[in-house]
Amino acid sequence: MEIRTLRDNAADAAAFATYRSDWLNHDVANPYSRDIRARMVKEADYAQTMARTLQNLQPEAEWRVPQLDYYLFADSGAIVGETGCRLAMTPQLAETGGHIGYAVAPSQRGHGAAGQLLDFALAFFLRRHEPYVIITAFKGNAASRHVIESRGGVLQKMVTDDAYAEPLCIYRIYL
Repeated sequence: MEIRTLRDNAADAAAFATYRSDWLNHDVANPYSRDIRARMVKEADYAQTMARTLQNLQPEAEWRVPQLDYYLFADSGAIVGETGCRLAMTPQLAETGGHIGYAVAPSQRGHGAAGQLLDFALAFFLRRHEPYVIITAFKGNAASRHVIESRGGVLQKMVTDDAYAEPLCIYRIYL
């Protein structure tokens, strides 16, 4: 297993196409995958994915912050999951997404990939000398909450918003 950024080459393009297909074909009913599925629909080709990854480094939207995107590759070269490390924090982001976002391909769940991705992101922020990170999960997303709590996540509060079908749990993980 290797966690790294995407490369602009045929092997990563093919791996991403399979990863995208996994999301679009096998996770239709999962409410917690809505945002990533919407992103996958918009990114019809690998060039769009690479452009988004670069754009995440210098976002244009006022509320966005620079983000580094990393992908977990299996030894076979398949993409298992991804994590985004946000390099700054805003009040809005602290209530909606936090420092870290992660996702595991539907066909790859249940094998510890989410924990590997979160461990990688925590080590990233530890190297940046952050005292803690903020990370979120929906109240009903028991698998994600379990991963966060198993890494020392302390529930700070639950946010209820009309945009969400259920409360969003805001955690801190002290580094």
